[in-house]
Amino acid sequence: MLDTSAVVGGVADGVVLSLNDDLLTPPENRPTWENANPAHSAVPLPGRPFALVTDEVYGTFTVPSHGCPWGWVRTINVAQPRRPHIVGEYQIRQNTEAFCETLAPDSPTNRLTSFASHNPTLTRNLAFIAWHSGGLQAIDVSGPANPKQAGWFSPEPLTSVATEDPALSRGPNQVVVWSFPVISEGLVYVVDIRNGLYILRYTGKHARQVDAVEFLEGASNLGDAARIDMSARPPQR
Repeated sequence: MLDTSAVVGGVADGVVLSLNDDLLTPPENRPTWENANPAHSAVPLPGRPFALVTDEVYGTFTVPSHGCPWGWVRTINVAQPRRPHIVGEYQIRQNTEAFCETLAPDSPTNRLTSFASHNPTLTRNLAFIAWHSGGLQAIDVSGPANPKQAGWFSPEPLTSVATEDPALSRGPNQVVVWSFPVISEGLVYVVDIRNGLYILRYTGKHARQVDAVEFLEGASNLGDAARIDMSARPPQR
């Protein structure tokens, strides 16, 4: 975790600030995990001292040490920035050792597919995550230590496309849900880079939070992000 308060105060044109001495988490205290690939995204749970981290891992075609069980989601308690720690995780079936044991090391699924978490967009109690061949996963994060599936969507792959992604869609599963989900006027927009754009309506738990969103996407703080963050905070006395 890094202290960026110097940036918030405003930076003059042409000035580049160095934050090298503003690290809040000593490197020896950083959370690590067994399949220790670099985390892809780390985003705060609105209004609460927790972060959600996605861990994107490709097949062995890209890096020999990658492949099953690929990467999944972890929730991290960041209330004490000097000592953040993992409190929960969320996997789909393909992220389990039981599934990996069904695959030969050189199988097309292990080499040319990725069932890994990727780009997240969060409401107060939901995380919508593009999960490559795992489709779009909707996760209930109302209990950060026990994230659980609230819904999911996986498209029917097109019979053929002009160009297959060499690392992600040459295996037997040809779903590659990739983009940051965008919520606009209660609908969820997400892109499968092989099969196209999908517009979805979420009807699971906490659906009212989605219905109330005018615009929200995980790659910025535009639209409803600030409102959702503030509405999740307890009232100040």
